[in-house]
Amino acid sequence: MSGRDRYAPRGSTVWLALLALCVTFAATAGVREALATRTSALRQTLAAAPALSSAIDVTGTAQGIRTALATPADAYTPELTERQAAEIAAQLHGDLNQGAVPLAPGSADWSALDTQALSLTPAPPGAGGIPVKLEIAYRQPLRQHVRLVAGAFPAAPVPASASGSLPGSAPFYPVMQVLASRQTAARFGLKVGSRLELPGPDDVLIGKTSAVTLVVSGIVAPLNLSSAFWQSDPAAAVPGTQSPAGSALGMPGSVYWVGGVLAVPGESAAVQDDFGYAGITASWFFPLSLSDVSGQQAQPLSDTLGALGSRALPLSGDVAPAAAQLTASSGLPTKLTPFLTAAQSADVILWLLYVSLTVAALVVLLLAARMVVLRRSAELTVIRARGASLRWLAASVAGEAALACVPAAAVAVALGILAVPAAGGPQPPGATSVWWPVAAVLVVAVCGPALLVAWRYRPPRRRPAERRRRARVRPLAEVTLVLAAVGGLFVLRQQGLQPGAGVNLYTSAAPVLVAVPAVIVAFRLYPLVLRWLLHAAARTAGAPAFLGLARAARTALTPALPAFALVLALSIAAFCGMVRDAVANGEVAASWQATGADVTVTPLSSTDGVTIPAATAGAIARVPGVTHAAAVWQATWSSPGGTAVTGLAVDPAAYAALVAATEGYPAMRAASLTPPAQPGAPQPVLASPSAAAALGAGPVTLTTGQAVYPVNVRVAGTLSGTPALAGTSALSANPAFVIMPLAALRSSATPPAPVLANEMLLSGSG
Repeated sequence: MSGRDRYAPRGSTVWLALLALCVTFAATAGVREALATRTSALRQTLAAAPALSSAIDVTGTAQGIRTALATPADAYTPELTERQAAEIAAQLHGDLNQGAVPLAPGSADWSALDTQALSLTPAPPGAGGIPVKLEIAYRQPLRQHVRLVAGAFPAAPVPASASGSLPGSAPFYPVMQVLASRQTAARFGLKVGSRLELPGPDDVLIGKTSAVTLVVSGIVAPLNLSSAFWQSDPAAAVPGTQSPAGSALGMPGSVYWVGGVLAVPGESAAVQDDFGYAGITASWFFPLSLSDVSGQQAQPLSDTLGALGSRALPLSGDVAPAAAQLTASSGLPTKLTPFLTAAQSADVILWLLYVSLTVAALVVLLLAARMVVLRRSAELTVIRARGASLRWLAASVAGEAALACVPAAAVAVALGILAVPAAGGPQPPGATSVWWPVAAVLVVAVCGPALLVAWRYRPPRRRPAERRRRARVRPLAEVTLVLAAVGGLFVLRQQGLQPGAGVNLYTSAAPVLVAVPAVIVAFRLYPLVLRWLLHAAARTAGAPAFLGLARAARTALTPALPAFALVLALSIAAFCGMVRDAVANGEVAASWQATGADVTVTPLSSTDGVTIPAATAGAIARVPGVTHAAAVWQATWSSPGGTAVTGLAVDPAAYAALVAATEGYPAMRAASLTPPAQPGAPQPVLASPSAAAALGAGPVTLTTGQAVYPVNVRVAGTLSGTPALAGTSALSANPAFVIMPLAALRSSATPPAPVLANEMLLSGSG
């Protein structure tokens, strides 16, 4: 063989290259399609999320920030100036806009000062006699979010004098011009020039509260009410009604209006000095730019945003002391949790696909490499007999394979990129890499034939002893492979492929493991079948059949063909079956986790009351087909230490029966909630592990703001989950809840009002 044609591809090597091209194309296009599908699903999730959750909110109390920025030489605590607020916004934007967090341009940021809702006296004429509470909402910038429809934008307020005329005290602005939204003006009967009176700061000299007059200088129409700018405080644009907590359970209370007016840039000092006594929240909002976020970036983005609350905000210069008063947060991680959970479940199937098909492809390539070596056995034997070294022979075969397979793989990658151009954008640093299937295909396609040649033409040793040793080793190796395959299938059957548990290459290769015993049996039985057919053909008069079977029985290439077909057929069949079972089981589990029962019934809105009337609950339980019905009264309870838990008050017997008929939740013993025999003894409750750890083993008094007397409880057992918290509990890996009997609750209303259910769970046959 000359140096020129040493690496010239033969026909059999070209077939190996075509096989490598097909496998590489499937790996490249499949991975890119998976990434593109995930990115499309992520962007649909982000598009459906409220605009307010697609922003970073940095908040603090205006008083705390003012105190932090004050110096000992200040005669009074100075207000947070608009220059300082802009400096804080610029520094925070630069710090947050890096890594996995993409922020919108700085022009989309805005800051806010929001007062508490203060009572208007008297109420506006359009309120219909209903009390009105009004908040002052300062926004910077404002003009790009509103359209002036009447009047003019407010002029800068003028301070009258220091409150109480004390030297060094804070300024006081008795008159402020404000803007009212068109909806606010229509609801309260306001127009340009209307005057509203709010309580101002206390006058320390005359001992009474100063009054602040708000003059409506203009009416504006909010632009894009669904934007985060308006959703951060909906009352600033559209007034709404509120009711005191507990009124639905018999507590006295009345409905009142909550609305807002807008203060413009230039009125920041007036808002703080006039209404700082009532508490003002300072906020900076930084909208996120999510249009180019890929599916692989969802997890890093969620992790980074979720950790904002625990990180220090680096401010420098004269605003550096304010950093300790600020807290950053975002609602996006909560919106991303369902997507990430679904993506982890999809990853299980994708890894099953990647690993199993990659292993199957490698096995097929090894079989093809063996066929290449056997096809050229006569040629290679002659070259070896003429004195070629084993290293040269292996390098020659590897070079020939590389000359054919490397260009084929490059073409396959290019075709895969062209076939699926939208692959979800660039991957973030640390994202899961999916290049290894292509690399593994190239390594096996190039090195496989060389290793087989090196093994086949290695220097001869003691042949009889070696044959006896191989005769002993081969059955042992085959038994080991069969046991490994059976063990992998058993582990997969027992443990399954758990979402978020990492990549298990052993169980992910389950479709190929199914083919291992079949291939071994084929290699053992195929020669026996050929010999039997050969003996049968020897008794016939035709020579072609006998000669063909005799040649097939002598060549080592023959068993590779059925093995090739078995690996492909069984791998595809096993993969399809596993995917079908996984999808079906996942749908069933997800349906139970989403509803907790066959049907969940809750009140439609607050206008229907927060509870389900007893007559309605009884009618629901008697619907034909309902076999189990359990009423639940759900509320938030607090311990003396401030621990908040979700309290689920149930009828123990009915709830235990429903849990027993529900899939995916631990059984509950109704006897565990038996009331104590001694009056005043703590009521036994069942708690989640996190709630049990927080409440401890001793008696604890739980209180709630829902017009129910405190309950003295002790944890009698733990439950990892409960149907009454289905769906919402999926957002937390370890929700904190306690289950108690309804009989342990007593209303604090006068006269006592019955504690009714605000949720019903039903199960049945149809």
